[in-house]
Amino acid sequence: MLSLDPLGPEWDCPLGSKDLEEEEGPWGGGSGLPPPGCFPGSWRHDVGLDCKGSPEVAEAQAWTVYYYSLLQSCLQQAGLPETQDRSQVPRTGCPGAEVTLCILGSPSTFLSVLLEGGVQSPGNMLLCLSPAWLTKVPAPEQPGEAALLVSKAVSFHPGGLTFLDDFVPPRRATYFLAGLGLGSCRDREAAELARDLTCPTGASAELARLLEDRLLTRRLLAQQGGVVVPATLAFTYKPPVLLRGGDASPGLRLVELSGKEGQEMLVKEEVGAFLLSEALGDALQVAVKLSGWRWRGRQALRLYPRAELGTVVDTVLALLEKLEEEESVLVEAVCPPARLPFPGSPPPGPELAVRMCAVVCRTQGDRPLLSKVVCGVGRGDRPLRHQSSLPLTLEVALAQCGLGEAAQVAVVRRRVKAAAAPLVETMLRRSARCLMEGKQLLLIGAGGVSKKFVWEAARDYGLKLHLVESDPNHFASQLVQTFIHFDVTEHQRDEENARLLAELVRARGLQLDGCFSYWDDCLVLTALLCQELGLPCNPPATMRLAKQKSRTQLHLLRRHGPPWPAPSLHAVPCCPLESEADVERAVRQVPLPGVMKLEFGAGAVGVRLVEDAPQCHEHFSRIARDLQGEADHPGIGLGWGNAMLLMEFVEGTEHDVDLVLFGGRLLGAFVSDNGPTRLPGFTETAACMPTGLAPEQEAQLVQAAFRCCLGCGLLDGVFNVELKMTRAGPRLIEINPRMGGFYLRDWILELYGVDLLLAAAMVACGLRPALPTHPRARGHLVGVMCLVSQHLQALSSTASRETLQALHERGLLRFNQLEEALVPGEYEEPYCSVACAGPTPAEARVRLLGLCQGLGIDGPHYPVAHFLSHFK
Repeated sequence: MLSLDPLGPEWDCPLGSKDLEEEEGPWGGGSGLPPPGCFPGSWRHDVGLDCKGSPEVAEAQAWTVYYYSLLQSCLQQAGLPETQDRSQVPRTGCPGAEVTLCILGSPSTFLSVLLEGGVQSPGNMLLCLSPAWLTKVPAPEQPGEAALLVSKAVSFHPGGLTFLDDFVPPRRATYFLAGLGLGSCRDREAAELARDLTCPTGASAELARLLEDRLLTRRLLAQQGGVVVPATLAFTYKPPVLLRGGDASPGLRLVELSGKEGQEMLVKEEVGAFLLSEALGDALQVAVKLSGWRWRGRQALRLYPRAELGTVVDTVLALLEKLEEEESVLVEAVCPPARLPFPGSPPPGPELAVRMCAVVCRTQGDRPLLSKVVCGVGRGDRPLRHQSSLPLTLEVALAQCGLGEAAQVAVVRRRVKAAAAPLVETMLRRSARCLMEGKQLLLIGAGGVSKKFVWEAARDYGLKLHLVESDPNHFASQLVQTFIHFDVTEHQRDEENARLLAELVRARGLQLDGCFSYWDDCLVLTALLCQELGLPCNPPATMRLAKQKSRTQLHLLRRHGPPWPAPSLHAVPCCPLESEADVERAVRQVPLPGVMKLEFGAGAVGVRLVEDAPQCHEHFSRIARDLQGEADHPGIGLGWGNAMLLMEFVEGTEHDVDLVLFGGRLLGAFVSDNGPTRLPGFTETAACMPTGLAPEQEAQLVQAAFRCCLGCGLLDGVFNVELKMTRAGPRLIEINPRMGGFYLRDWILELYGVDLLLAAAMVACGLRPALPTHPRARGHLVGVMCLVSQHLQALSSTASRETLQALHERGLLRFNQLEEALVPGEYEEPYCSVACAGPTPAEARVRLLGLCQGLGIDGPHYPVAHFLSHFK
C-alpha cells in the first residue's frame, strides 16, 4: 500500500454496514459537523481562532474548534504545555525572507513532524487548523503560479512549546504539506490551496488520487520497480489510461469491464481460475475490496476462505454495482505472516503478524530516504491496522514475534531501510531552494577547476550570479548573468577597488540581494564592497584579522574571557616574520620545534616543520627567494605579500571543522579527520568524514572552532577552521573565513545533504540558512590526496583523469579534481582527491586501499595504509 497519509485513519467496514457514498470528517473524508463528545483533558477555550478578513461559516468554525481541541489533547497526553494564545499581538517578520514550513491537516496525524520542526527550525513550523487561515495570491514574477500566505497558525518551538499566532504582514510559505483527502469540502479547499504554488509542496490532489488507487500503484510498482505485490485479480470498470494494455505484471490479473451488468459468467470463470492458481501460493484466505481514490479510508473489506468460490463470486458481483469509471473490485491473497524462528517451543496463543509502515521523503538530488519505520503487532489471522495496534519500533516489534537476535534484525532493517533522514530536513532543504530561487548575487573571484561545481549548483538553485574576475578569459564568464573584468589581485588597493566596483555595479543597474566570495584572496575586498553597497557581511576589520594567521592567534591569546572556556585556551603562541631579525627574535620566543608558514598562504604551500634556529633561517630565506609574488604561485595568497610566521608545533590529530553561523548562532558543524602528513611538509594526505573521535572530543572541537570565530568577530558566514586535538584539548591551526576547500563541500553534501555553497549564499542575502539541527551522516567517506610529484606516472596512465572520472560515474569512488594541469614542482598543492564510501569507516578504508593499490596510487614512496592509520 502507498499513501500520502500512511498513518491516517483506516477502517475495515463490513459490507452494508453503512452507505459507502457517505463521507466522514474534513480530512478523513467527509462533511457535516465534527464528531460529538469532547477530548479528555482541560484547557482554555476562549482563544482567538477566528482569522481576521477570512470569516468562517458555523460548520467550518466547529471543525476549527474541534482540531484545536484535538491538538490540546495530543499535547496534554504527550506531557507538553498548553498552546499559548498570542494572537492579540500579531507577529511581525520578513515575508519572503524567512523559512516558513506550513502544514494544513489533523494535529494527531502530523504531531511528530510538527514537534521535530519546532526543534530544527524554531518558530518556523506552522500548523494551520483551517484553510481560512491561508490565502493564495498571484506571483507576478511567475505567471500561472501563486504564493501561499499564512495569516494565522499554531507555531512550534523547542520543548514542545506552541503559540497561537497572527501574522501581520502574513508569512509567505516556503513549504506546504496538506493532509489531503479527496471528497469533503475541506479536502477540496486544501487541494486547491496546494495547486500551482511557487513553493514546494509535500502532496497534491493528483498525487493523492494516484496513490490511493491501490490497483494502479501495484501495477506501477510491479512493472517499474520490481516490487513484489500480493497476488491480485482485478475487475476494472473503464480503467484509466495507465492501466490499459501494457505488459502483464507478475501476480496481477486485470479484467477490463465495459459494463457492470451481465458479468456473472465472466466473474465466476475468472474467480474460479484465480482461486486455483499457483499465484496464490500458500494463502488460505482471499480479501475482496474496492479500489479507487473514492474509497480512501472506507475500504469495504471481506475475508473468505480460499475454497468458498460461490461466496467470493457473489461479493464481487455485489460490489460491481457500486463502481464508477476507473474503479475496480479486487480479489487478493491474504498473505500469511512470515514464519519466525522461536528458540524452543513457540509461545501459546494466536500466531502474530507484523505490519511495517515506511515513511519516505525526497532529499538532496531527488534521492528517496526513509524518515522512519513504524510497526504494529497483532493477530496473524486478521487484517492488522495501525489504528488498532500500538506503534512500535522495528526492533521491539520483531522481538515480540520472536526475532530478537541483533544480526537477524539488521537483515530485516536493511531490507526495509536503505538510508535515514528526517522528513523535516527535506522540508528545510526545499524551503531553502524556494527562498533563494531568483536571488541576484555578486561573486568576487571565480576560482579554478576545483570550484567548477559552483556554476552547476547556481543553475540548479536558480541563482542569478554576477561575476567579478581578473581573468578576462575565465570559462565562467560565459556561465553568469553579468561578467565584470576587474583586477582583484592588487590588495594594497582593496579600499579603492571596492569603491570602483560599487560604482560599476550601480552603473550597470544591478539589483543585488547579496555579495560573497569563497576565494581566499578576495575576502577582504568582498567585505569592503558589501560595506559600500550596504549588503550583509562581516566587517572588513574582522576579515583582515581572520585573514592574517599571526594576528588571529595573537588576538585570541588575549581573549581570556568571560565567557569561559575562553578562546585563549585554543590559541597557539606565534611570532610574525618579515625579516631575518624577526626570525632571530622568534626562535627565542616560540618553543621549537615549530611550524613556519606564509601569513596569507593557502593549501599548505610553503608550510614546514622546523627543528632549530638554522632551519628557521634557511626556510625563511628559501621562501623569500622562491615565492615573492602572485606570479610565482597564483592562488595561494601571495598577492598579499610573502610575510611568514613561526608558531609552536603541537602534537595531536588534525581536523577540519566547517561551521555555519548566523547572527552569532551556530547553525551547523561538520567535523572531518585528517591523516598524518609527510613531514617536514604539511600537505594533506588523507581524510575521513564523519569524524572517528568520541562524541565528547567532537563536541570540544566544534565549540573550540565556534568560540575562536566569535572571538575574532566572525558572526555570519560559512567558515573552515583547522584544529589539532591534543591530549590537553583542541588547539587552533588557523581560521579560513570562507567555505571549506578541496573536497569538503562535496563530501558534506553527499553525507549530510547540506550544501555549504547554498548556506553561504543565504547568509550573503541576510537569510538564516535552513539547516537541520542534528544532521545524521548517511555513511562514511575515506579519501586520499594525489600529488603530481608522487603520482605523475599513475595520473598519466592507470589513474588518469578520464579513468578516475569513469570510476566516479560508476559509483566506485568519489573523484574531486583540484588542479588543472599535471605540473610537478617544489611548492605544490594536491592534484585531486580520491575517496571511497562505506557503511563503516573500516569498509570505506579497505575499499580505498584496494583501489589505490590497483590504480598505482599506493606504493613505498606514498604509503596509503600509513596515511589511513588514524582512521582505525
